[in-house]
Formats: sequence, structure tokens, C-alpha cells
Amino acid sequence: MSEGNGNGLATLEQLVGSLTKRRYRVVTLPLAGLTVRIQSITEREYSEYQSALVSSGGRGLRTARLQDANRRFIALCLVDGEGNRILSGKHVASLANWDAADASFLYDECAKHCGINQDDVEGLVKNSEEIPGAV
Repeated sequence: MSEGNGNGLATLEQLVGSLTKRRYRVVTLPLAGLTVRIQSITEREYSEYQSALVSSGGRGLRTARLQDANRRFIALCLVDGEGNRILSGKHVASLANWDAADASFLYDECAKHCGINQDDVEGLVKNSEEIPGAV
């Protein structure tokens, strides 16, 4: 395929090549005063995050996963200066002890940076609850 197609529309190469770059942003937690770096996530990472909230077999939401959904999302986004995640799944539970103001601020900043809003997660919850036989 060519570099450009003459009509101002993106080519396949441009789409595939430009959409794979991570974006980063630095924010400061309002209460703790700590400065952290957040990264964008891929569509695959976001789909896996959503899938983890819903149990297999269409049996509804995993309650424990839903309760820590914000913390799991924060863990996906927090990185060090080189772009390596600084939190893993085993750290998610410890984030439950953060001050809610800092946690909420950081979740909102991560979601905004990734182009995700709270309605996306709430929609997933609502749709999952409507599945016949949902727990």
C-alpha cells in the first residue's frame, strides 16, 4: 500500500503503525503529594481487564474483581521512568488501604489518559447483570 492515498484518509500502514505507541503522563497525588507516571493501555489490555470482571460461562460478575476494579486499572497504568509497570496483581489488595481521595484521583487520571470513563465499567456491570442466570 502507498504512503498516502491522496484523499486525506489514513492508510492501513499509518493506522497500524501510529496506534501502537504508548503515551505517558506524570501526575501528583493531591493528598500524598507523590508524583507518579501513568501510561496508556492497549485495546487488548483493556479488553482483558474487562474480561477479568466477568466470570466465565456467563454467570455474572466476580464480586471480588468488581470490588477492586479501580485498583486493578490503576495497576495497569502505573509505570516507572522506563515504562515498566510498578504494580502487579499481588499489589492490588494493598492499594485498598490508600486514602480514597488519592485513589479516586489517580483512577480518574488514568481513565482520562486512556480515554475510558466510569460509564464504560458501569455499562459492563449492568450488561452482565442482565444475563439470564447471572449470580
